[in-house]
Amino acid sequence: MIKKVILFIALALMFTACEREQTITPSGKTIEIGVLAPLSGEDKRLGHQSILGLQAAKKLQKYLNNGDEVVFKILDTKTEIKSTKKALNTLASENVKSIFSFMSSKEMTTLAREFYHTKIPIITTLATDNHIARESTYISQVCIDNNTQTLVAAHYIKDEKFIQNVGVIYNKNNHYSSVLAEEFQKYFSKLGGEIDFFIDISTPLGFKKFQEQNKKKTKMLFNTTNAKMTAKILKILESKKLSFDILGTDGLLSGALELPRDDLKLFDGVYVIEHYAHNTKRDDTREKLEELLAKDGFSESSYAFLAYDGYQLLLHALNSCPDYNKECIKHTLQNSSTIKGILSNFTIIDAKAKREVYVDKIKNAKLQKEVVIY
Repeated sequence: MIKKVILFIALALMFTACEREQTITPSGKTIEIGVLAPLSGEDKRLGHQSILGLQAAKKLQKYLNNGDEVVFKILDTKTEIKSTKKALNTLASENVKSIFSFMSSKEMTTLAREFYHTKIPIITTLATDNHIARESTYISQVCIDNNTQTLVAAHYIKDEKFIQNVGVIYNKNNHYSSVLAEEFQKYFSKLGGEIDFFIDISTPLGFKKFQEQNKKKTKMLFNTTNAKMTAKILKILESKKLSFDILGTDGLLSGALELPRDDLKLFDGVYVIEHYAHNTKRDDTREKLEELLAKDGFSESSYAFLAYDGYQLLLHALNSCPDYNKECIKHTLQNSSTIKGILSNFTIIDAKAKREVYVDKIKNAKLQKEVVIY
């Protein structure tokens, strides 16, 4: 009897182990997918970390259900509209079945018409503009949009932190930063909150104006600037021995990971709106992904994690459209069933992501969960 039980357990373990392994037989066929990424220029951090996430995701799941292999045609957009147009035309001429975009909202909104004319389904993982999917009906957003970030930021400050007075700092020269700051200003005021100051810190005059602010009333800063500019703000606060609570926006830590170590340390204690949190449950896939990303120092990169989620959405669409018909792929990308992301499940409804949103606190270069909004 004991021998039978042992044999049963052994067989069960063998069966479970086989289930975990990918048993798909390669067909020898490939499906080419385009990738538009800023690998040089101002936004190169977006492209670099996203590509690492995409390549790591493929290592974990190389084949479609029918054995076909996804291969990537990666082109550098150079953070320039002209270069992006050229790269897009190249991908359109090569008849790729879909395109990943790791570009910001500025490029995506500017080129919305061109994206529409190519008739190629596009997955954007980083462009948060509210109207991208409406301006080009071939785009699907994996990330949360500006409206979601605005709602989460305003209600977190007012209803969770019970703060009435905030200051807003932004970069006028950055589309994402300025648009998000303006949306927050309007919504927070509607909730009855008070904006003590609204400062563009893209110039020396703006920095000087910020340094002159009085902290007596203002309890928190809503900051939409990038990591490099935020580091300057944190140095000012440190030198003046001020202790503003700061709430930043998605991707702030990802950008900070590319700063010098001493600058990265400054971000301890900063709150951020994010798609992920470090101190949450891990499965084998997430541990493997983080291990792959850690080799390049980006195991906490939300850009890389979003690329992973985008890859899962792509696999779902390709597996759902056996002939790889672009209209079928487009429809599936924009109205998906539940997709298992790296941290939690998400769906795409009318080209927009429905997913968990976190307010995290940065500690030792990791995203520590404070609040999760479903």
